[in-house]
Amino acid sequence: MDQQVKPLRSVLVTGGAGFIGSNFLRYVCRSPRFAYFHFTCLDKLSYVSEESTKFIEDLMKLPNFDFIRADLSSEYRVLERLIVEEEKFTDFINFAAESSVDRSYEEPLFFTRNNIFATQNLLECVRLLMAKNDFNRHITFIHISTDEVYGDQQSGEAVDEQSRLEPTNPYSATKAAIDLIINAYVKSFHLPILVVRSNNVYGYNQYPEKLIPMTINALKEDKPITIHGDGHQRRRFVFIDDFIRAVLCIWEVGDQHEIYNVGSDQEICNLKLVRMIRSLYELITGSKSNSEIKFVGDRLYNDERYDVTYEKLCTLGWKPTINLEEGLVKIIRYTLKH
Repeated sequence: MDQQVKPLRSVLVTGGAGFIGSNFLRYVCRSPRFAYFHFTCLDKLSYVSEESTKFIEDLMKLPNFDFIRADLSSEYRVLERLIVEEEKFTDFINFAAESSVDRSYEEPLFFTRNNIFATQNLLECVRLLMAKNDFNRHITFIHISTDEVYGDQQSGEAVDEQSRLEPTNPYSATKAAIDLIINAYVKSFHLPILVVRSNNVYGYNQYPEKLIPMTINALKEDKPITIHGDGHQRRRFVFIDDFIRAVLCIWEVGDQHEIYNVGSDQEICNLKLVRMIRSLYELITGSKSNSEIKFVGDRLYNDERYDVTYEKLCTLGWKPTINLEEGLVKIIRYTLKH
């Protein structure tokens, strides 16, 4: 982008150095579609980004990208200066979150601080920006939530965007709490916020605490593959490329103040998923794996399944295009090369 040309939109992407955020930024910063947009990544660089900018290092020299290291939960003054005083941004996309369910059982307050206080700090700065401009300023705020806010679903039960929030673990409770706070900011201050709730997203550079990358890494290192309980719990997965398309679709044509589910029709139990990954890994490498499946103690509470309907998003023109097997093959091949 010509340095002399003022960008059409200036976008703050929080949590942009992590798994989903970095994949999103690598797509938009190099896409001709966003040639006259400027993207600023704000991230505290936690363990999921390996406390570095490695996943966005290739973007650092691009004229339409810059990086700020800051913690949303504790550096409010940085946010206030950038958002309210300098009015640097027209759009906000919030990927920042702590998402490890297992860790949330051990450190619930850590999740409260990083998923509730952090996001409300961002919301408050956007509210002040809007108030400064008599609430006439045109902005867009997209918040990435999770399907886990709906809680546990039984067989044959599916939830839509209007379903009750019934989280069952500290992680999902913090995500549900900030969703409710967002709802209050929308109703009280008319902030133009859109909320995205997705099935499990998987893809490139995902931290190996999640089941899919953990399984692939175990196979690569000839280590046991661990599964909580007996592995009967069922999950649905959305490939990262499809999820990015969903976020872009919502950003461009979604209605303000709306919630959009992002989902998949492919449901699979954890044990079958691990076996599928192992079979695909053996097929790709041409060798028998020595990694055995090891069952470990179950979570304090482990949701049976998450089934969200996503017809609302389909009306905007989105649908998943990469099935689970195809996506797993892509990730296995990518992991073997890196």
